[in-house]
Amino acid sequence: MSANNDPSANAAFFITRVFKAPRERVWQAWSDAASLQQWWGPKGCTVEALRFEFRPGGFFHYAMKFAGAPTWWGRFNYREIVAGERLVWLNSFANAQCGIARAPFSEVCPLEIENTATFTEKDGVTTVALRALPFGESAAERQYFEELKPSLEQGYGGTLDQLAGHLKA
Repeated sequence: MSANNDPSANAAFFITRVFKAPRERVWQAWSDAASLQQWWGPKGCTVEALRFEFRPGGFFHYAMKFAGAPTWWGRFNYREIVAGERLVWLNSFANAQCGIARAPFSEVCPLEIENTATFTEKDGVTTVALRALPFGESAAERQYFEELKPSLEQGYGGTLDQLAGHLKA
């Protein structure tokens, strides 16, 4: 059990990145559909925003297109938005209609991942700290998520690398 007595904290994935950009600019990259589709997602894919409702209860529904491969869909279900400071959303694979779908690569990948991103700035440099945790998962899904952490490091890391590139542009 973790020091804060939250057993779920042991399953959480954490990543922190520092961007040489003011918090307002970094926040805009997360809160604007045109910006978000420029950097969100795995390397090597293009993201097309199909629906974007940046408000608690709203959705970001997107298509992920890879050269020579079928389209995958994803979605954010925004749960909490504190402008410039904190963003909480449930992320999942989706179908073309924005319904939750199983990951195309695993029957035991959690259906939803709760992501919490916090944004802090000092002297024009912004730190984004992200925590990802399975949401409503089965024991098998939790185990899969815990074993997936090295891959999550690559996936979230690559996505945040793309954000860094977007912010420099």
